[in-house]
Amino acid sequence: MNVEILIDADAVARKAAEIIAAEARATVAERGRFIMAVSGGHTPWKMLRALANEKVPWEGVRVVQVDERVAPAGDPDRNLSHLRESLLEHAPLRREQILAMPVVLADQGAVGSDGTVGAPSEKNQSEETRYAYWHRN
Repeated sequence: MNVEILIDADAVARKAAEIIAAEARATVAERGRFIMAVSGGHTPWKMLRALANEKVPWEGVRVVQVDERVAPAGDPDRNLSHLRESLLEHAPLRREQILAMPVVLADQGAVGSDGTVGAPSEKNQSEETRYAYWHRN
């Protein structure tokens, strides 16, 4: 394993984008698709913007969101808002290639003191609610 020390978060984001782009090219060439799981946070958002400028076979890429906050659609606190802004506006990726983590939560009472979502109430048994959770920073 090689260890590199980079100067700042921007340099880390650029290096990560280079590595991911290379893996995406190799994997799409071998298997026809590349599935990438993405977390939230400022460094991943910077990396996604840098990735949008890399040579990536976007038609074979799927992005799976694995971290989200309970907030209305389009809210700036939502990681999905930043994910879409970073990729959809800067890379030839179609909206359906981003598999968003569902966080519709009509029953706000289900959010516990630790920020996790418990069992939905009888009045709200949607599948989206059962899979929702809240990530606190």
